[in-house]
Amino acid sequence: GRKVLRSSIREFLCSEAMFHLGVPTTRAGSCVVSTKDTVVRDINYDGNPRDEKCTVILRIAPTFLRFGSFEIFKSIDRITSRQEPSVGKKDILRKMLSYTTRSFY
Repeated sequence: GRKVLRSSIREFLCSEAMFHLGVPTTRAGSCVVSTKDTVVRDINYDGNPRDEKCTVILRIAPTFLRFGSFEIFKSIDRITSRQEPSVGKKDILRKMLSYTTRSFY
């Protein structure tokens, strides 16, 4: 998503702190601030939103595999009726699970 600088700095610092504490996590490689794109945020939660510059964090990980990789297999949402792109494709899910366990456990 589009973040503002203060939340990106927090993410960057927290990921580096977790790494140096020995917690397995991705690392922040860089933080880039847009010179033109903005998002509207209410920084003080007082009903006075304002434009702030967007930022992007580059994440570095040993693999692209993440928890979100498995969300595309979840069933249809009962409330929104939203259907993920790989609902019912259990053959692909089994392959991903097999790869994950072989590679990381």
